[in-house]
Amino acid sequence: MLRKSNKTYKENVFEELKTKTPILTAGDKRHGFNSLTVSWGGFGELWGKDVAYLFVRKSRYTHQFLEQSDSVTLSFLDETYRESIEFIGTHSGKNLNKVEACGLAYTYDPDYDGAYIRQASYCFKMKKLYQMELAVETMPKEIKEQFYMNQDLHTMFICEIKQYLVTEEDYDLH
Repeated sequence: MLRKSNKTYKENVFEELKTKTPILTAGDKRHGFNSLTVSWGGFGELWGKDVAYLFVRKSRYTHQFLEQSDSVTLSFLDETYRESIEFIGTHSGKNLNKVEACGLAYTYDPDYDGAYIRQASYCFKMKKLYQMELAVETMPKEIKEQFYMNQDLHTMFICEIKQYLVTEEDYDLH
């Protein structure tokens, strides 16, 4: 079970995004939830708020959940869940509850109307503030050729970090 931490996040966010492969979950009780893995993004400050910048391709099923709801979480799992993380990253949730299929589960937070992965070591609960589709016409040619030859563009989602949750065991360590 995760618990709200009043302490600050002390990990190296660049290494965490590269090596931990967080699971983004979007949605609400009305529309349902869906998850995917993310590695493109970052953390920072914008408009006087702590935020996460997340990039999701429009072709991903989770994209519609990000558009319909303001509730977004990033769940970080330890390496014992590597197979589950890879399953979520390589399967669509359109015709399959991939979280359940790989042995994971959601924890629903009714006060937040959002969900995170129950098995997470830590999690960021966030509120979507802004979204913008990347404009391929203003990108450098080498970026277009490497990442967007098929025009499957990313949407940038800027989300305010509302809470940082850690496991009960790690609560005193953070």
